[in-house]
Amino acid sequence: MALFPPGKKRRHFFIAQACVAFVTLLVMIRAIIFGAIHEYNMPFSTWPVELYVSEFFMIVLYTGVFTLLLSVPLWYFIIGEQDPAGKQ
Repeated sequence: MALFPPGKKRRHFFIAQACVAFVTLLVMIRAIIFGAIHEYNMPFSTWPVELYVSEFFMIVLYTGVFTLLLSVPLWYFIIGEQDPAGKQ
């Protein structure tokens, strides 16, 4: 039993997962970058290098975590349970 069956189901799952990752990335950028600008009252051009680095890693980490969490129901919805006999 394969984790990702070959064919259209696998391709649809990865396309849907890429869409989820893109939307999650946009939400995280909006929340983290604009939240830091609003909280620290500093324009983006005056940030120190440490703030750029920490914000970048926060965006990458949270995007990865939320993409994986949202992929679980997506996987179940698109790929679903596989019949052990191979019938569909």
